[in-house]
Amino acid sequence: ESQSSSAQRMYSARAPTYNATWHPSYSARFVSLAPLVPGHRVLDLCCGTGGDALLAADAVGAEGQVVAVDITQGMLDQEQEEKRTAKLLKDRVAVFRHDVTDLDGPDMLAKGSFDVLLCSTAFVLLQNPEQVVAHWMDYLRPGGAMVIDIPHEHNLRAGSVLEKVVKEHLDPHQKGAGFPGNRAWVESRESFCRLLEGAGMRVEAVHVLEDITGHGTRYYDVEEAESVLAKLVEESSLTAGTTLPEGFREKLGPLFVEAWKDAAVDGKVEDVDVLYVYVARK
Repeated sequence: ESQSSSAQRMYSARAPTYNATWHPSYSARFVSLAPLVPGHRVLDLCCGTGGDALLAADAVGAEGQVVAVDITQGMLDQEQEEKRTAKLLKDRVAVFRHDVTDLDGPDMLAKGSFDVLLCSTAFVLLQNPEQVVAHWMDYLRPGGAMVIDIPHEHNLRAGSVLEKVVKEHLDPHQKGAGFPGNRAWVESRESFCRLLEGAGMRVEAVHVLEDITGHGTRYYDVEEAESVLAKLVEESSLTAGTTLPEGFREKLGPLFVEAWKDAAVDGKVEDVDVLYVYVARK
């Protein structure tokens, strides 16, 4: 499954209820950390339902502009509804359905034309993060800023353990194989700093935002592995509408249990409600 296909699968299912979750309150926290001033031109990638875009549009004022890009039509439909509600801001926000990993094409997405680039709660869904950052840099003006968040290495622990199992035990070329996420490279808050600096960006700040969804830090027993996996498969957008290669589903349970044990410290698996927000300059 391609990255764009997995994004559309996951977020088409989430679009109708997306704004009824923790995302709107998080958008306010995220955008408040962006160095936005009146007149800025902003590129909001993986824009979802437009929460960040509308807040940014308010910050850049009547002389500014926000270009919002997402691959999932259902999310963009929700954004158009938000724009109709926010009548004073709608003319400042232009919305495109496009692959964020290949922005070549639309005239409005001219290279070197943006003051600030935003991407929240989405970057770790993208494969080849070094290539993505290098590509996005092309669209910033000299001195322009990227503001991107990355989950804490122990955030949404069940998903990261499932990713580890799938990537270690499935042939990526096998039909139906693959995982719609890419968090294995996130080992600490420094991981994305190194990636940004390796691409030529200068990291100005790393903000640690806690209590993102409201559940705080949780500790799961090793013995809860099977119930954690069952809940993940039943409720998570990571697995919605997807299938595993023939024969692998039966193997998944025991493999997940072993990986869950490996993740435990003193019989407990930590799951934190934390995101890192990075501000970096070109």
